[in-house]
Amino acid sequence: MAPQEIIDRIDEQNRRLLYARSDFQQLTHEQVLQLMNTAAMRGFRFGSDSALSLVQSKLLVKYLSETA
Repeated sequence: MAPQEIIDRIDEQNRRLLYARSDFQQLTHEQVLQLMNTAAMRGFRFGSDSALSLVQSKLLVKYLSETA
């Protein structure tokens, strides 16, 4: 996935989760900060998982090319 695709996907998920809350218009500043922190961690985790997948793929290709 391209960086913009990752950002768009995370944004879509965050908006869906936010608007699913019946009280989203009455959130306090602290609740908004908690949601932002959660969103940031989800984004970091998604990015880390994507990077790990890319490294694993490259290692597999390298291994297969060396054993062929």
